[in-house]
Parts: sequence; C-alpha cells; structure tokens
Amino acid sequence: MSASSPSRLATFSREAGRAITALAIALLVAWLVILATSTDPAKAFRTLLTAPLTSSRTIGLWIDDVAKLTLTGLAFSLVFQARQFSMGVQGQVYVGGLFAALVALSPIGATPLAIPLTMAAAMLAGAAYGFIPGYAKARFGASEIVSSLMLNYIAILVVNYLIRAHLAPAGTGQLMTAKFPPNSILPAIIAGTRFDLGIVIALVATLLVWFLLYRTNWGLKLRLVGHNPGFAEYAGIRSSFIMVSAMTVAGAFGGLLGAVFVQGRAFGNLAQNFDGNLAFEGILIAIVARSRPLAVPIVALAYGYLRQGAQLMGIRTDVPMEMISVVQAIIILLVASSFTLPGRKLLARLTGGSAPAVATAEAAK
Repeated sequence: MSASSPSRLATFSREAGRAITALAIALLVAWLVILATSTDPAKAFRTLLTAPLTSSRTIGLWIDDVAKLTLTGLAFSLVFQARQFSMGVQGQVYVGGLFAALVALSPIGATPLAIPLTMAAAMLAGAAYGFIPGYAKARFGASEIVSSLMLNYIAILVVNYLIRAHLAPAGTGQLMTAKFPPNSILPAIIAGTRFDLGIVIALVATLLVWFLLYRTNWGLKLRLVGHNPGFAEYAGIRSSFIMVSAMTVAGAFGGLLGAVFVQGRAFGNLAQNFDGNLAFEGILIAIVARSRPLAVPIVALAYGYLRQGAQLMGIRTDVPMEMISVVQAIIILLVASSFTLPGRKLLARLTGGSAPAVATAEAAK
C-alpha cells in the first residue's frame, strides 16, 4: 500500500461525510417545508423517499435521469478541473441532439451502424461548439461565462426553429421530428421502461474521463493548469491550448448527452426544448463531486433519486415539485462551502481525536 493511500482514504471519508451530512440537513429542511405546505406531510415525505422504487417504470425514470446527469456532470467537471467556468453544456446538448437526429433521419439511421455514427456526429458537433468559447477566450480574452451562455441561447433558438420550420412532419403542427428508425433508438435494458443503453454509455464515459484526467499527459497538464496556472506556464505548458482543448473535450461529452437524450426511450425523436433544463443541473453534480469523475455517477445516483422522488411527490401529493429546488440549493450551499458541524473540534479534543490537525492540514492545501 502506498504512503498516499491513508491520505486518500481520509479525504474520501471526509468528503463522503460532508456530502451525507449535507443531504441529511437538506432532507430535514425538506421535511419542515412539507410540514408547512402539505395537509398530509407523512404521506408526502414517504413519497419523496420511496416513490422512485415503487415500480419498474419509476426505476427506469430514475436510471434515465442518472445517465443524463452523469454525462452533464462529467462535461462540467472537465472544464472545472481546468479552472474554467464555461456554462455551454446546454448549447452543446442541443447541437449534439440536432446532428444525431440528422443522421438518424438519413438513410444511415436504418442501418446497424446508426447508433455509433449518430453518437460520433453528436460528439463532433458538441466538440466544435465547445471549442468556440475556448478559442474566443484564448484569442480575444472573451469571458467564457458570457460567451458560452450566449451560445446556449443561440443553439436552443436555432434548433427549435429548425424543428418547427424544417424537420417536423409537414402539415401536422407538431413541434418534433418523426420517430427515428428502431436501429437509431437506444435498446432497452428493462423492457417497457426508460432503463436503456444510456446508463452504459454514461458509465463508459465516466471511465474514459477518469483515464484522460489521471492516466494521460494531457490530463496531468490540465490538472496542473487548473491548480497552479503560474507554475504550469513556468514549466512550459501552453495554458491556452490546455484551456481550449478542455472545453472542446467537454463539448464532445455535452454533444454525446444530446444524442442520449434524443435517441433514448423517452423520446426517439428530436423535440423542441427536449432537455427540460436538466443539462444545466450538471453544475450541481460537478460541485458536489468536487469535479472528480468517479464520484460523478454516485452523486448523480443520489441526486437523480431525489429529483424523481420530488417530481413524483408533486404528482401524487399536494406538495409542489419546486420542492426539489429547495433541496438542491441547500446541498450546493453546504457542500460547496466546505462546512463543518459546530462542536466538532471540541468533541475531538474531549475524545483525544485529531480534528485540529486535520483542519491545519486542510488549511495548508
């Protein structure tokens, strides 16, 4: 066992404890809000906690969310690792979904190569769309936050226009394309549910991002630029290239998410506003996972469960679905602020623990 193993274990335990405590506090606040707004708070809270497991259909809804949240969390994690704050994943999802749909609706869509080719097209489109704000910052000093947000609006509006004006079946008044051929739709893992190949794609993407970040020279340079850009420049690393390439690779995963959206069992076509703002929720996933790719699916699993539980609670009880926003905001505040529970140091001193030493080590980082 390497000398760093205990340190890694301590870091994992500390982060896991912080996340679990944040979740417990968020659920406590959720209970208080439910208590104040529901005529049957016990039923509402029980629905929040158990509804996603009540049937194969609700399990499929949960896992479908987990797959999409994992992919968007990975895309945001890549740019956050480089200490960039590009918000362009949503736009990349739309252009990725558009190009996946164009391939699916072409003669290729009926062939056995439909799924890999649609996803390749989506990833290339997303990568190109991710490259734009990265290049604009490196070449012209443009803010990646502003440029990526504006590109989101452009992508959403253009894709919605193309669907309405050119891609929807003529004379139907529909705001979506025709159904894709069966070969272009992700096969179901559990028949009759949304539990499809998307979750496998998300897990493979997680391993790929981990490999890129921790087993390649490019990943080492990206993390070095993110942690200490001054030293990276001194060491001869081209920070601008790393920044642009990180946004480009993140864009590819955003485009892949677009393909998973439109080719999944939930859609099987390209519809207006198809992402339902879920792509933007990857910011929460990346923050709670601390931009660590292997932690992203775990966070997505927990958050996806709460998300589905809140939606089902809104349908089955008198508590509004906006409840999830309360839980989401509290988790972000607690986890992102690196909080500690009151009295922790006093308890450690009374029991002979080493909380002050841990705090000193954390402060030295």
